[in-house]
Amino acid sequence: MSTTVQSNNLLSNKVFNAALFLEASRRPSFANMQTGKAPSLGSEAKKAKGQTSAGAPIVRITDLEKSAGDEVTVDIFHQLRQKPVMGDKTIAGKGTNLKYASFTLKIDQGRTLVDAGGRMSQQRTKHDLKKTAKTLLSPYYNRLADQISLVHMAGARGDHYDADWILPTSADADFAEILVNTITPPTYDRHFYGGDATSIASIDSADKFALTAVDKLRLALDEMAFPLQPIQMEGDPHAEESPFHVLWVTPRQWYDFWISAGGDTWRTLQAAAYERRRDFDHPIFKGDVVMWNNILIRKQPRPVRFNVGTNVTVCTNTANAGTTTSQAAVRVERAILLGAQALADAYGAVGGEGGGYFFNMNSELTDHKNRNELSIAWMNGKAKIRFQGTDGRINDHGVMVLDTAVST
Repeated sequence: MSTTVQSNNLLSNKVFNAALFLEASRRPSFANMQTGKAPSLGSEAKKAKGQTSAGAPIVRITDLEKSAGDEVTVDIFHQLRQKPVMGDKTIAGKGTNLKYASFTLKIDQGRTLVDAGGRMSQQRTKHDLKKTAKTLLSPYYNRLADQISLVHMAGARGDHYDADWILPTSADADFAEILVNTITPPTYDRHFYGGDATSIASIDSADKFALTAVDKLRLALDEMAFPLQPIQMEGDPHAEESPFHVLWVTPRQWYDFWISAGGDTWRTLQAAAYERRRDFDHPIFKGDVVMWNNILIRKQPRPVRFNVGTNVTVCTNTANAGTTTSQAAVRVERAILLGAQALADAYGAVGGEGGGYFFNMNSELTDHKNRNELSIAWMNGKAKIRFQGTDGRINDHGVMVLDTAVST
């Protein structure tokens, strides 16, 4: 039977757990750069109920830190659409009801364990194995959180798998449990295709990512009755007069884009991104980025890919977002266009020794106090936000996707 050793007192351990969450939140990553800051106390904090800025693609919700339960509900109130009352016509009794839709997601505990070795393992190396294990646990969570966020927003896990993936493919027995919330495929009105394709099955090798695909997305945004809300990050001085969306493309889509655009066009796209970020020092604009038609284009950290013959779940053109499957005839990869409130990221309290926070680290001596084992636990759930609009159709709220062929 293992022996639990409390290496720190309760107070210091609680501080460490809070610091672990803070480090995980600040670490530069796919998810963190798209999460808004929490409202400051005295302004919107009470109204926000523990939520970060609603103008960011990922909204972090911490309502469950101090309350029991494994679900959190997000509400959206629809814009008013009634006709105005003109002249001296009586307005009394002609008020409209506030209409809203709700979205619910679950949270669950996740854990991972590191065996830092026994006394002889430590004796054989100059490295502090216990300290090294602690150092590696935080970035492990960030990598997993990035992958779960990407898959939920894409609406599919895809077939791509290499040594950098922590999240297994959908064929794995633990896949659904790790995700916590069920993946929902892109709704019909939010799903687009490269070239002249109109479905995954009709994509051929010529339907690669190009500037015309960005124009197609821009036109769709402009013509939608209920378009994706633009991203509005804190501190962006041009958020109102120059709103933008961000398009994440796979490395191969980026390559096809670069090849098709040519040198002069590419420099124009780079200059547009530089001009937009000049007065807005935010990580989402840093690195290798381009911009066109107020759509910022960046590379995804890893692709969502469908190999030839893969059956892909897609939504049908129905109000209730019914699903069917479409088979890829060529290798297809998925780009993700994000606006505000695309993904809900909910946290609850882990509890345990020094707990009461979103993270908890535990250290134990096992094997008669010969071996060090360290683990972290987190209470979290992520899900793509989708609502039923006033037109009766269920739609993804802040996400659109673009499927294209890629160079092989």
